[in-house]
Amino acid sequence: MKNTLIDSHKRNLRRINIGIVFVFCLFLGGLVFSISKLTAAPDTEQLQPDKTVKGLVLSPNKKPIPGAVIKVKNATTGTVADINGNFMIDLKNFEEASVTLQIAMVGYESKDVVVNTSKLPRDLGKITLEEEE
Repeated sequence: MKNTLIDSHKRNLRRINIGIVFVFCLFLGGLVFSISKLTAAPDTEQLQPDKTVKGLVLSPNKKPIPGAVIKVKNATTGTVADINGNFMIDLKNFEEASVTLQIAMVGYESKDVVVNTSKLPRDLGKITLEEEE
């Protein structure tokens, strides 16, 4: 009887030791992983400032104009307003102090909006296009 108690006690100690070693290995693995994540080179995309402009294109009766074209003047950069008239355009590739956005839609007079690129991100708010006569 005494032998079985001692053997049972030894088995329990062995299990505890294995558990402690297992937990220690998990701890070391997590520590190595977190250190490697801290010393990894950061993504350059995250370091660039947000240089976006957004707005809402509306008709004279305050209805959204889906499909309105928003283009940077004298450039190939542009976007189209969504179904709710909202748009967002990224100006990170422009080094000028200001750029002019041309906002146009068939049946409406186009509108130019000057944007200061040093004060971005910016919300232009509601931009109303007048109907053509």
